[in-house]
Amino acid sequence: MTLPGDEGGLVDRIAQALLGRILHGEFAPQQRLRQDDLAREFAVSQGTMREAFRRLEAMRLVESLPRRGVRVAALDAAAEREIAAMRGALEVLALRSIVRPPGRDHLRALEAVLRRADAAPDVFENEAANREFHVGLARPCGMPRLIAAIAELNLAYSCHVFASARGTPWKPRYNFDHWRIFEAYARADLDQASALLARHINAVDRVRPARTAPGRSG
Repeated sequence: MTLPGDEGGLVDRIAQALLGRILHGEFAPQQRLRQDDLAREFAVSQGTMREAFRRLEAMRLVESLPRRGVRVAALDAAAEREIAAMRGALEVLALRSIVRPPGRDHLRALEAVLRRADAAPDVFENEAANREFHVGLARPCGMPRLIAAIAELNLAYSCHVFASARGTPWKPRYNFDHWRIFEAYARADLDQASALLARHINAVDRVRPARTAPGRSG
């Protein structure tokens, strides 16, 4: 979405750049984001920088504190549980709102995303594919606000994934849960796909040292 006066989507581009740094750990949880320094770096006004911060604050990725500026949101077990609970409710709602069986082209695209996730060379590409899979499952519901909320929640959850995986060697892994969900989804058994999806999301717990068991990616 481009804000009025945000010609060329400048606010969006800055917010996306900051989002990438948060996801990759360049900005650590609770690190202060200095508006003046970032405005100079991006060669934009203070007002444009504030709008970019507001975009990230709406996604709960940063927080604005009175007289203390803006900082990256903290990662803790309570926040992770809240995100997981919301994802479980909204992603299942999306699947249960699909009125026609997913089309063949959509299924082929989702299958390609799963194969890309399984072969990912690092946790960042794996998570990007996982997010694409979860959002892709929801797309046929045809509810743009719901899909956008699901996308934002999956981005927030990736922050927890990266925090728990930091410093842990990566190797490609087969995501058994995702493939089971996909198989039910592909045969248009959306009740079964919804049940498997809910169980999968509720089982994932990332605010702790990373685990290496396959099929646990969110």
